[in-house]
Amino acid sequence: MSWKHFLPTVLAVFLTSFTSHPLLAGTITLTNGDVIHGELQAVDKTHVQWKSDVLGVLNIEKNQVSQFSSNTVMPKVKSQAGTARDCSLKMTDEVERNCATGLHDSQPLATLVAMKPLPPFSGDARFGFNRKDGNTDSADLDFAVNAQWLKEQLRHEVELLVESEEADGVVVDERYEANYQLNYDFREQWFSYTRLGYEKDRFNAIDEQYELGGGIGHRLNLDNQMRLNLQLGAAYLISHQPQDGTDNDLAGRWAFKLDWPVPNSKLTLFHHHELLWTAEDINNNQVESSTGVKVPLMGRLFSELRYDFDYVSEPSDDQRHADEEWVIAIGYEW
Repeated sequence: MSWKHFLPTVLAVFLTSFTSHPLLAGTITLTNGDVIHGELQAVDKTHVQWKSDVLGVLNIEKNQVSQFSSNTVMPKVKSQAGTARDCSLKMTDEVERNCATGLHDSQPLATLVAMKPLPPFSGDARFGFNRKDGNTDSADLDFAVNAQWLKEQLRHEVELLVESEEADGVVVDERYEANYQLNYDFREQWFSYTRLGYEKDRFNAIDEQYELGGGIGHRLNLDNQMRLNLQLGAAYLISHQPQDGTDNDLAGRWAFKLDWPVPNSKLTLFHHHELLWTAEDINNNQVESSTGVKVPLMGRLFSELRYDFDYVSEPSDDQRHADEEWVIAIGYEW
């Protein structure tokens, strides 16, 4: 199926992401008198992170904040008096902590750090398109959706990906991928996961691949707002190869995600990768990675520049081991 036939469906899915959102009820007042409506997102050592419906996420230096009120419940708040959990914060002269444990105190903003809470439903949709006319007419399409639902100790994650490339009207690359992962948070930073995956690549040695796996993961939220997610587990792979039929393999799986909203800027750096290797031969492996920078535009819109690298240790006879691509995309997050 050509991307030209798939594009209307892709655009329809992308447009449905632009749903209405309730106005944020909190306010923050700056030392220059400016008042910004929104909600508190996080507090690091030097900045207050504030989310506005109009301006997006703002990183405001602490010495520029006069006062704020917010309905956000912060999962972890650190101060000189110790660490408290599930606290709402309000600042007049100092920051008042009202916590689920009954703790009520006031702390100076300069020494307070509050971890960003995870929303119950979040995600983003990204669309990239590149066309080149000349000796060879080519067109590249990239579309991806990531969504996450939180309910108590369960986290549902869905990933959808479409990639297509045409040269002189002929499809030369076409790939579809869908993943679902159910995470169970059995401790504060530890979780177990069960994973289902499907991938189809018409121009690779593996035409179709099904994945059923599970494992354990560890999350870290650092004081500088850097977020790390590490996963290690096993997977059962059913791979269909056009020339050799179907293979069933037990494989190991390693995944790593890093997201870092850079202090004193609006940029977010990220690196995500996944490695699968068969139990019979560790040299039989495949890697998918994505590294880049995310820049807010206005409201919930953002742009993204990333470098994608895919590697297969045993490609088909007419294919390369590695596939790499630079992508510029426009996205919408919720």
